Amino acid sequence: MKKSIHPLSTLPPLILIFLLLFTPLLAVGNVQRSLAQDNPVASIPAGDPAAVDSTFLQAYIQKTEEFRHHMPLVKQFYKDRNYAFAWYKEGKLVPQAGKLMQAIDKANKQGLNPKAYQVKDLNQMQRELQSANLPADQQHQKQQELDLALTASYFNYASDFYKGAIDPHSAEAIEWEVKENKIKLNKALETILQERDGARSFYEFEAVHEGYQKLQQALVQYRQLQERGGWPKVEPQGVVKLNDSAKVVLDVRRRLFPQQRVNARDSALYVYDKDVQQAVTDFQKRHGLLVDGILGPQTYKAMNVPVSERIDQLVLNMERWRWLPRQLAPEGKSDTYIMVNIPAFQVSVMEKDKEVMQMKAVVGKNLHSTPIFSHEIQYLIFSPYWNVPNSIVEQDIKPHMQRNPNWLASNNMEMVTTFGPDARRVPVKRVNWNTMTQHNFDYRIRQRPGPDNALGRVKFMFPNEYAVYLHDTPADHLFREAERNLSHGCVRVERPADLATYLLRNKQGWDKNRVRQAMNAREEQRVNLEKNVPVYLVYFTAWVADDGTVQFRNDIYGHDQALAQELF
Repeated sequence: MKKSIHPLSTLPPLILIFLLLFTPLLAVGNVQRSLAQDNPVASIPAGDPAAVDSTFLQAYIQKTEEFRHHMPLVKQFYKDRNYAFAWYKEGKLVPQAGKLMQAIDKANKQGLNPKAYQVKDLNQMQRELQSANLPADQQHQKQQELDLALTASYFNYASDFYKGAIDPHSAEAIEWEVKENKIKLNKALETILQERDGARSFYEFEAVHEGYQKLQQALVQYRQLQERGGWPKVEPQGVVKLNDSAKVVLDVRRRLFPQQRVNARDSALYVYDKDVQQAVTDFQKRHGLLVDGILGPQTYKAMNVPVSERIDQLVLNMERWRWLPRQLAPEGKSDTYIMVNIPAFQVSVMEKDKEVMQMKAVVGKNLHSTPIFSHEIQYLIFSPYWNVPNSIVEQDIKPHMQRNPNWLASNNMEMVTTFGPDARRVPVKRVNWNTMTQHNFDYRIRQRPGPDNALGRVKFMFPNEYAVYLHDTPADHLFREAERNLSHGCVRVERPADLATYLLRNKQGWDKNRVRQAMNAREEQRVNLEKNVPVYLVYFTAWVADDGTVQFRNDIYGHDQALAQELF
């Protein structure tokens, strides 16, 4: 067995003495370098004092719960800029830092809670950095902290401001399947910092939709009204018409003419005159009530909704605007889109974000609510068949057939083997109508084209999982109702010929006369659009009209209530 020889034993004596003296010092140096590698501040690249260290970034963002879920955005943002400071230029904070701090401090003006975004005291961090005379490495660490805090605070605030404080696609209680808002916040921040071209609204932390901006202005006004004590209560006093005298008229004057002084001893002020009638009529229009200029239960009820509830209503609908895509008419496709506001029972045709056509609508009953989603209108069907869903066959048609086997024929309907061009008629006697259900029914029922067809004379198709679309109706009298949630889910439109003519305006040969002819034909005809037109079926119970009036509508499906439980 060979004897082991230590390597040092072969060295000359002077070298050996040197190594014995200085090796401990070299070991200490190695330990210090090892510790430096674990120290985020020490790992900053030499000669680059205006950069954020990636290890420090990870640790700083991870330790703050409110910032943690924005980690991917923060990392991507700094990676794209090679980790250079974002909020410093030539050693000084850029003006946008002050604007961000102001935006966060005033978040309540956007219906948001400032405390949710004041995770770090940015102003205090800035003051400490400016006032302290720190060594270079500590100074750099403080700058990193402030730069990262500003960036993470921006993402924390901007995520709620631009995309919504609630994610409607993950909250089970909220029904909202409209196309997502896909604003890239890291790119938006680059725009704010004026490092790339982009939408002007990002520069000043402004909302991207005019509808939102108008609601935000209304929110300021209603909060000012709340600070002044709100509005007086109106004590209901039965039905009051023009020239009636009643004590309640005095309350109505105080409610609708807040700037006027009301003398209770003046008997003339108890008279429901034309001025009060006009004010009541305007109030009814703004609240989606039956517009008759008469005081009654529904008008009293709307007048007595407290200002605090109207403020909440404004905030809820501002939130819904944040959920909408930044571009409602996608670039390169069409500058036209259609908005169906379900609680307003209204269809609006928009061109370059301006309303060019408006009409009344009938939407789904509470048990057959119209879904909230977005799609694209692809084609129209003139003189359509109505393919009756089996659920309606069981609920509505079955009782008629039990009493009268000729009921289908008398209503221009037929029983067929299947829907579509391959359909073959089947005698109704093949079905036992007493035991028939939607699940065991082997046939299909459809209504032939004609003036009494339930779909009217045209339908506007955007094939979807809900089997919902826009269509005409023979029941025109329903458009005279104030509350028009009366359908099985589809949307009936008041002026189908005008809508069809507009959508086909760029298709050769399709003018209003051609549309009328197709609507009155006895054969079904499909006509494709030249370009698909986006359609949004949305749910806004508050908005500001073009004339500046703030409009409120009833929460017909309870969606406001569901959202309030998540948001407040």
